[in-house]
Amino acid sequence: MEIRRAEESDFESMWPIFRAVVATGTTYVFAPETSREDAFAYWLGPGVRSYVAVDAGRIAGMYKIVPNQRDLGSHVANASFMVDPSFGGRGVGREMGLHCLREAREAGFLAMQFN
Repeated sequence: MEIRRAEESDFESMWPIFRAVVATGTTYVFAPETSREDAFAYWLGPGVRSYVAVDAGRIAGMYKIVPNQRDLGSHVANASFMVDPSFGGRGVGREMGLHCLREAREAGFLAMQFN
């Protein structure tokens, strides 16, 4: 599995994962009818560092890193993760979590907080 920075062209594969995860209503605050445009802005908007986990040419999951707060709190990172349900139980989330910690450190964040 390769984990790399997400590109705008990846959103074609990210969108169905977003919809599948949000549809359950159990892990994210997004309404199931969240628009494609809103999801795009969440994952690939300005200031967002997004990554995709690619397995055998398919996007298996994605995560993003953003500052948890603005201004004096911008040294603390926050991250969001989604795994394609068909890749569940294969360690995709764990690998993205480890990758995320390294990337946040490289980006200059000093801590990570999950809300």
